[in-house]
Amino acid sequence: MANPRIHLIGLGSIGTLVAHSLRSIPAPPPVTLLLHREALYQQFISRGRKIHLQIGEGGPVQESGGYDVELPGDATRSVTEPIHCLIVATKAPATVSALQPIQHRLGRQSTICLLQNGLGQIEELDKHLFPDPLTRPTYMFGIMRHGVYIKSPLEAVLAGRDGSGTIGVVNDQASSASRYLIDRLVAAPLLRCTEMPWRDLHQAQLLKLATNCVVNPLTALLDVRNGALLEHPVLHEMQHQLLEEISMVFRHLPELQHLPGVQGQLSVAALEEQLTSNIQKTASNSSSMREDVRAGRATEIGFINGWVVRRGEEMGIPCPTNGCLAQLILAQSLLQ
Repeated sequence: MANPRIHLIGLGSIGTLVAHSLRSIPAPPPVTLLLHREALYQQFISRGRKIHLQIGEGGPVQESGGYDVELPGDATRSVTEPIHCLIVATKAPATVSALQPIQHRLGRQSTICLLQNGLGQIEELDKHLFPDPLTRPTYMFGIMRHGVYIKSPLEAVLAGRDGSGTIGVVNDQASSASRYLIDRLVAAPLLRCTEMPWRDLHQAQLLKLATNCVVNPLTALLDVRNGALLEHPVLHEMQHQLLEEISMVFRHLPELQHLPGVQGQLSVAALEEQLTSNIQKTASNSSSMREDVRAGRATEIGFINGWVVRRGEEMGIPCPTNGCLAQLILAQSLLQ
């Protein structure tokens, strides 16, 4: 496939970083930003169609341009050309609603790369937008581990240079569009992306999900930074209960039963070791769910603990601690 256009929706921290990184490649691909608000569209135009990325706290600012831009929800600017490569960097709960206005441009020729927290987005997309397997897009997932945050619209700060990304095609069903998109993401030096087979990437997703199931809701409910979760013995017991349920669900997933070593890699002890290491490394961080709750935004709880509860129900494995935590987050969001 000769130099197809890459579309990107979701200009949060990761979306801004990815857009800038793609346009910073030598001989960059054409990139179209899909914006959801007229005000952001006008701001982007007034700023010369530029994105700014600050490298390190107080460090130099890089500028990238050459973007095209669309407002998918604006019927007066409707576009019908097919989308071959789409990167989705919205919050997980917004995936279906974000893609509805461009559903008619997505099909078998398309690759959708999801750079999001949590699991369950593909099931939602298949159910609501792409029910026919014969015309369904190819799906990719990416795990982004970058210390990046939004300073202002269209301007992000990459706090550290040791972040990395992992990407892969769901079920290894690669197409020419997905191969092109992987190559472009891997070629972007700031992203430090590597490609991984789906079997390994899915296990990496589960490990990240286990940590998110503990850190995100507990820090949001207690309104604390990550490191506080290591300070109180009562929290250790709750974390253990969460991971016992999560490990039980993970180790019984039908899609993993043929893989060697899964039982040990997804044991409670392995998940606890990873959790402690992650909290220590990110002790001063404020989780994304805590920030969402504080700002009165919808959280991704349904795609984190909620996913564990749903998969558990499918296999007859009760997950009361994860379910209770999910309900508390939902209740807290309603009270904001």
